Amino acid sequence: MLQLICVAGSRYREVLTEHAGHILGVIAYGAARPELPAQLVPCTWVPMPVFGEDVWYEFWVSARPVTVDLASGLGFAYDGTLLFGGLVMDEQATGTLESSVQSAYSTLFDTLDRVGYPALLRVWNYLPRINDDLSGIERYRAFNIGRHEAFCNKGRLIAEGVVPAACALGTHQGGVSISFLAGKVPGTVIENPRQTNAYRYPRKFGPRSPTFSRGILVDDLLLVSGTASIVGSQSMHPEDILRQADETLVNLETVVEQARKSGFDASDQAGLCLNVYLRHEADYPVVRRRVEETFGNARHIAYVMADVCRADLLVEIEAFWMAS
Repeated sequence: MLQLICVAGSRYREVLTEHAGHILGVIAYGAARPELPAQLVPCTWVPMPVFGEDVWYEFWVSARPVTVDLASGLGFAYDGTLLFGGLVMDEQATGTLESSVQSAYSTLFDTLDRVGYPALLRVWNYLPRINDDLSGIERYRAFNIGRHEAFCNKGRLIAEGVVPAACALGTHQGGVSISFLAGKVPGTVIENPRQTNAYRYPRKFGPRSPTFSRGILVDDLLLVSGTASIVGSQSMHPEDILRQADETLVNLETVVEQARKSGFDASDQAGLCLNVYLRHEADYPVVRRRVEETFGNARHIAYVMADVCRADLLVEIEAFWMAS
């Protein structure tokens, strides 16, 4: 069984001690680099401010003892069923953004195949200046080219039921960071009937479509991808944060409903953790009110300042939900 433990500030030391030998990885969000047990477990710092906290830690904890491998630039830990890992790229040192992302994903796939966890389940992508122009193409679209090419070159299918859940958010500093969860066997992919499958977006959204599904079921765990105000393939309600928040919540609830049809029990929000990414600080109070009207019984909700993958989107929400 996998659980997500979320704590703020120095409380991370309590989790580190209590779950020693069972921690697959840590993702930490905060404007300044926080204290991290990087010599013990795979760790990624995402340089994004967190509303109300200096730092927000997410511990991915297994019920089983884990084996840790930090010998290479791609650190990972595994428990016999699941593997969690991460890497950070310095794109200035590794070439173009496209080539850097392609190289990173290729290394990721090679590692998963080598250690016997070939099923990529969930990916967290964070890159600086995601909406900026890069030699005539938006950086997010350049990122999508590199990711797509790695999937193709490594023989990974981009098709119904096989691509991982994912998010891609923008930072204002640091390098490109990729954290990921993989398994020995695939999960059950969940799509949203209100939305075009992301890997089938029309070409106007870039030379290569984003390579992700809307969510994935892994046993009694639902991992929902970054979810925004998109219907079909179109962004909805530009510049209207309340309507975008409401549309995003409808999409999130739709993914959960599709998971129910696959046997997921979403009757209890006590197993739910949400990350809410906001482009503008001023939108925090109204979005928080909307989110908590819908998911007020969630175990944890973190509100993080980030740029969303499309410049006209103001909010994105992702979810981790352990069935009751």
